[in-house]
Amino acid sequence: MANLADNYRKIDAFCCENQLFRSNDKVLVALSGGADSVFLLRYLIARDYKVVAAHCNFHLRDAESMRDEQFVRELCQSIDVPLQVKDFDTQAVARQEHISIEMAARNLRYEWFETLRQTLEADSIAVAHHQDDNIESILLNLVRGTGIKGLCGIQPRNGHIVRPLLCINRAEIRAGLEEMNQTFVDDSTNFDNQYSRNRIRLNVMPILRSINAGADNNILTTIENLNEIRKVYEESIKHSIRQCCRQEGDTLYIDINDLNASTSPLSVLHTIMEPLGFNRTQTQQLLQCKQVGKQFLSATHTAIVDRTDILVSATKPILDLCNKNDNRHPFIKTSIVDAADCVIMHDRYHAYLDAEAVKGELTVRPTRPGDRFHPFGMKGQKLVSDLLTDLKVNRLERSQQMVMCDDERILWVIGRRVSEDCRVTEKTRRVICLDASSLVSSASASTEP
Repeated sequence: MANLADNYRKIDAFCCENQLFRSNDKVLVALSGGADSVFLLRYLIARDYKVVAAHCNFHLRDAESMRDEQFVRELCQSIDVPLQVKDFDTQAVARQEHISIEMAARNLRYEWFETLRQTLEADSIAVAHHQDDNIESILLNLVRGTGIKGLCGIQPRNGHIVRPLLCINRAEIRAGLEEMNQTFVDDSTNFDNQYSRNRIRLNVMPILRSINAGADNNILTTIENLNEIRKVYEESIKHSIRQCCRQEGDTLYIDINDLNASTSPLSVLHTIMEPLGFNRTQTQQLLQCKQVGKQFLSATHTAIVDRTDILVSATKPILDLCNKNDNRHPFIKTSIVDAADCVIMHDRYHAYLDAEAVKGELTVRPTRPGDRFHPFGMKGQKLVSDLLTDLKVNRLERSQQMVMCDDERILWVIGRRVSEDCRVTEKTRRVICLDASSLVSSASASTEP
């Protein structure tokens, strides 16, 4: 096994290769008091970085939590390293947010580290993940189900978070601490089999090593290979996305033929849709869907299958309002003026109605199947859906189309056409002026007045 000096040189090379630090960097070190974080702290001090240590007390292990904090305080004092300590009521947070204690602790830790980094104007947050952590992570991802990203392991850098020890293993860290006569504390939960990661480390890895003594190194080599493959994969995906996608206003158009012509349509579509909140099952269903007009929803976006494209846009708040049967029209400005004072704006955001022809209260709602109205300039009734087809309105915009009605009729297909029934004529005395500029998307199709 390499000695401490050799391992320090290995870490130096790794940090240089991955551009983790600059010579004058200020580094915030996540210091639990365990072997890994203590070794990381000692390495950074040995390389003359400006270091501040940060310790989280999650109060999950009673006296042991206080023991760890006391150890960290004494260590930092002995080597003259500034220390920040934060107490968390982790169990309360887990209950409030309905997440596991492990997830709550992780979220609290990284949120505080980033806040502290900004406050202290540190360049990076150094955490002590090493090769064994990397192996355990990809095995966990593998059994849970993952894509190529999940099999590429822990990355050396993620934003401001850096991991200098990914080039050495647990045994090398422990040997290094012994060589420098540096003590540390052990977290008793690391030996508790109720945690999945511990079961991988304590039970699965010994079996894999019994099958092949070089299991650790072989898995690490596979991680390196997959990271190289990932570069090719991601470049291919980017090329396919450029080929099949175009952005028009607020709407993303995904050309179905171009998508299906790509090497892996599912991978391409999943890469597009995942950041918008769509899961893999939805993406598979969307790819296989042949039903024109079919909608798929995430928490933030709507996707609709049209004849030649999949149309994706952010879900509009006004639709949520109307879907809750609230038919007020807070996004449409309404005023009544004398006809002689009315200034007509010839665009799709404005409409003008003869006030005396309106029957009852004006309301706004989404279009419904079978909706009919009397379009301006025509003699008879027309289906709203036919009007939208004539105007070449795409499926996504159709699904978001709103109409303004009085107690009896549709008076305005908003942004498209006003009804003949309430048209302003020479006999009109008072005009209702409607301004929907905050409701009608700038991406809507142009229309006739």
